[in-house]
Amino acid sequence: MKTLLIKSLFAAGVAVAACCAAQAKPVDANPSKWDCCPLSWKFDGTAKTVRARKGPNDLAVLTAAARSAQVTVSARLLPESSGTNGWSTMGVAMVDDSRNFWHLALVQAPPGVRRSGDDHFFELAEMRAGEWLAHSTDKLRCTEYKVNGSSWRYGETYEAVLVSGPSGIRGEIRTADGKTLFSAGFAYPAPAADGSVKAVTCGRPALHANGGFEGVFSSIDAETADPRPLPSVEKRTFPPYESASFVPDIVEKATGFFRVVQRDDGRWWAIDPLGRGTVLLGIDHVKYQGHGSQRTKRRRYLETNQRTFADKKAWSDDTLAKLKSWGFNMLGAGSDMEALSHRGLSHTVFLSMGDSLCNANLPAEYYICPNEHRPCSAFPNVFHPDFEAWCDYCARLKCAPNRDDPWLFGYFIDNELAWWGRGGLSTGLFDAVSSLPDGHSAKAAQREFLAGRGVSGAAKEEDKIAFLKLAAERYFSVASAAIRRYDPNHLVLGARFAGIGGAHAAVWEAAGKYCDLVTFNCYPWADLDRNVVKMSRASSAERADDAFRKLYETVRKPMMVTEWSFPALDSGLPCTGGAGQRFRTQAERTQASELFARTMLSLPFMAGYDYFMWVDEPPEGISDAFPEDSNYGLVAENGRPYAELTDMFARLHKDAGACRRSPAPAERPAPPPSATYAAAMRASLGTGGGCVREGARFVVLNDAGLSLEGEVGGRRIFDAVKVGGATVGSFNVMLNDLFGAGQRWTDIDKVTAADWRNGVLTVTGQGGGGDRRFELTVSISPVPGKPWFLCELTRARNVGKVPLQVRTFLFRQYAPYAAEMASGNAPKRVPNLWKAPMADAWVRPSDGMYFGGLTFAPAATSVYYFVMPGGGQHPDAVFTPSAPLEMAPGASFDPHGSIWFLCMADTQGGFEAWGKLVDDMAKR
Repeated sequence: MKTLLIKSLFAAGVAVAACCAAQAKPVDANPSKWDCCPLSWKFDGTAKTVRARKGPNDLAVLTAAARSAQVTVSARLLPESSGTNGWSTMGVAMVDDSRNFWHLALVQAPPGVRRSGDDHFFELAEMRAGEWLAHSTDKLRCTEYKVNGSSWRYGETYEAVLVSGPSGIRGEIRTADGKTLFSAGFAYPAPAADGSVKAVTCGRPALHANGGFEGVFSSIDAETADPRPLPSVEKRTFPPYESASFVPDIVEKATGFFRVVQRDDGRWWAIDPLGRGTVLLGIDHVKYQGHGSQRTKRRRYLETNQRTFADKKAWSDDTLAKLKSWGFNMLGAGSDMEALSHRGLSHTVFLSMGDSLCNANLPAEYYICPNEHRPCSAFPNVFHPDFEAWCDYCARLKCAPNRDDPWLFGYFIDNELAWWGRGGLSTGLFDAVSSLPDGHSAKAAQREFLAGRGVSGAAKEEDKIAFLKLAAERYFSVASAAIRRYDPNHLVLGARFAGIGGAHAAVWEAAGKYCDLVTFNCYPWADLDRNVVKMSRASSAERADDAFRKLYETVRKPMMVTEWSFPALDSGLPCTGGAGQRFRTQAERTQASELFARTMLSLPFMAGYDYFMWVDEPPEGISDAFPEDSNYGLVAENGRPYAELTDMFARLHKDAGACRRSPAPAERPAPPPSATYAAAMRASLGTGGGCVREGARFVVLNDAGLSLEGEVGGRRIFDAVKVGGATVGSFNVMLNDLFGAGQRWTDIDKVTAADWRNGVLTVTGQGGGGDRRFELTVSISPVPGKPWFLCELTRARNVGKVPLQVRTFLFRQYAPYAAEMASGNAPKRVPNLWKAPMADAWVRPSDGMYFGGLTFAPAATSVYYFVMPGGGQHPDAVFTPSAPLEMAPGASFDPHGSIWFLCMADTQGGFEAWGKLVDDMAKR
C-alpha cells in the first residue's frame, strides 16, 4: 500500500526525478545512521521500529542519507500519548538543520485551541531560518490542501509520506486501510538573482516528534536523489583575548587557553590565554531580565532596565563597565553570555549533564532522584545504558562549538546534585537506589555490585560507600571524557557541590581524579567579633580555611567557591528564603564579605571565587518551590549598586594578587567564659513570682498566670507548664554523649532536689543507667509580667563509674498538641541572622496556643521543633560546649552562664504573636 501511496503523491503533481518515483528503500532502525537525542529516540533493529519518547530533542535525522534536493520519506505512525498541554507534533520531515526543515505531522493543540472543530489535526509546515510557519511568512503558493473532515486519534496507525522535488513539496496522511485524511502541497519560489530561494528546498529524511509526544514509527522508508553539498559551515571565530586583570609577576607559557598550574611554592594559579597569572573573580547570574516572581508575574529589574536603557546593548555596556570597575573579571553560572561575553570578562559554560536527566518530563528510568524544582534534589541514573551516549550528545552540542574560544575558562558539569540521595552522605544514595522498582537499571546495577562483593544479606555501611564511589567514578569519568572528546582545550570545573558537606569523601576523591578544578557552593558564618569565618554559627564550628584545607587534602586539585553571599536586611528585602548568614546593615554585610573573600584568596589551593550574585531577588520570592527573596545582589532591582559592598570589592580586587600571597585575616580571641550571659538576660527580664510546696510537689507561679509544676522524684523538671490554667506543655533537660561507636540522648528521669530561693528555683535531676549516670542542675527564673521563664544550666556532674564524653546539652519543651501543628503556616522569619536569637515554638493552629523559646547563648547550635515520622516529638534547643567535654567519674562542669534558654508561652496569638516576640527580643 505504501508504494501506491508514494506513487499517488507523484501522480498528484509534484515533479521529482524518476528514480524517486519508485518505491523508497526501507531504512534499518540502526541508531548509528541517525543524528538524534539518545533519550528521545529508541531504535529497535529487530522490530524495525523507532520509538519517540518525550525528551529534550525532537528531530531524528537520517545522516546515512546524503543532503539532497529530492527527498522521499514515509513511515507508519502510531501516536500513543502526549505529556504536555502545549503544542505537540509527530510525523516525518525533510531536515537541512534544526532551524530549516519541513514536516508532515499529526498535531495536538493546547486546550482551547481548535482547528476545524478539533484539537487533533494535520499539517504540512516549514521552519526556515528558525522561523516557524515560514511558508506563510514567505507566501509560498499552496498547490493543494485537502482535509477529509476527520481527525487523528491516539492508538490508531496512520501512513505519512512526504516528497520534495525541484518544484515543490507535498505530503499525504492516510489511515491504515488507505483512506486519505489529509493532503497538502506547496510550490517552491523561483530563485533570486543570487541563486538563493526563500524556502527549504533540500535536506535529509527525518522523523519529528516534540512537545512530549510519544509513539512508534514503523515501516520507515526513505530515498534521496540529486545530492547537494553540505552548506559551508563557517568556522566560528572569536575576538582575541584581552584583559587588564592579571598578576604581573606570574608568567607561564601562553597556550591560547586558560589552564591551572601549581608553582614551586605549592600555590595554584589560573593562567590566562596569554600566559599571565590571574585570580578568578567571578559574578553569577548577570542577566538583563533579572529574576521573576511566580506570584506576581513581574520582573522588576527588567522593568528598571527597560526604563533606564535604550536597549539591551546599552544595558550590557553599563553592566560590563561597572563589573570591570569593581574588579570582577569572569562571568559565572547563569549569566547572559550572548549579551556580555567576549567583551573583557572571561566566562564559564553550564552543561547540566546530570540534572537534565532528572526532569519529570523524562521517564523515571533516567534518574535516581527527580528534580523537585529546588536545589539539591536531583541525581541522574549514571547506570543507565544511555548515560554515556547522553553525555556524548550534550558535549557535542555544547562543547564542540566552544573549543576555540580563548575567553572560555571551562565547563560546569552540574550544580548541587543530591549525592546523598534522600538520606545520609555515606548511605543515602545506596538507599535511594534500593527503593527503586526492580526493573530500574540502577537497581540492577546495585544487585550486580553487591553480588560481586559477595553480599547476600543486608548491605553494610562500607558496602554502601563503595557503591557511592562507583556512582561517582562513573559520573565524573564519563562526563569529563565526553567534554574532553569534543573540547580538549578547556577546563572541566566539577559539579558545584552543595557546600563542603555536599558529598561524601569518596565523591570528592572522584571529582579530584577527573576534574581540572573542583567547585563547590558555600554559605559560611562570618564572626565579625572574632574576625574569623566558620562553617556554621555553632561555637564549636570549624574554621572555614581549616575545613577547605581538609577538602584539598582529599581532592589534590585547585578549588573554587562558586556561590557565596551575605544578605542584609536594610535592603528592604525579607531575606527569609535562601542560604547564608544574614546581617542587619550593608556595613556589616560588607565587613563579612571582605572577611570571607580575604580568607579564600589567602588559601594556596583556591584559584578564586564566583560571588552570588549580580541582582537581588524579588521580595515575593521566585517561586513556591524556590522561595528565595534575599539581598544577594551587587545591585538592587531598581538598578542601584550597594556602594559600600561594590567599593570594597573594587579595592580588594585591585590587590587580588597580593591577597593570594597574604595570610588569612587574624582571628581575635573569644571573650573568656563568665557568668554574664545568663545573668545579663536575667537582669534584663527581672525575676518575680513565688513557689508553693506541698510535700514533694512544687509549683512556681508568677503574676502573668504562669504555673510550673513538678515533683521531687518525678521524671521531668516540670511535668506541666500552664498559662491561665491551660496546659501548654512540659519541660525537661537532656544530655547527649558518645556511647561505644555511637551516641545516646538521655533525659533526666528523676528529679532529686528542688530549692526556691530569692525568686529562683534550683532543680537537680539524674539520668542514665548502670555505670553511666549523670546529674544536671538548672536554675529557673519566672519572668514578671510575662508567661515566661528563664532556664540556666548551672552544673553537670558525672555520678557514674565510667567517664562521659559529652557532646551536647538539650532543653526540651514537649507539647501535647504537637501533632496538630499545620506545616507551612508559620510566618517566615529571617534565618541565620547575626546576633539574633535561636528560636522555635510549638504553635496550635486551632486556638493560637504556643510554647517556644529562644537563646542568644554563645554555645547554642540549634533550636528547632518538629514531629518525627514515627510520631515522636523533636522539641530541642541544643547547646554545644565551646571545647570537647570529657567528665571523669565525680567530675563536674560549670558552663559559666553560657547555656541558658528563655521559655515563652501563651494560650493565644499563634504564629504572629510568637514571631513578634522573637523579633522584639532580637532588638535587645
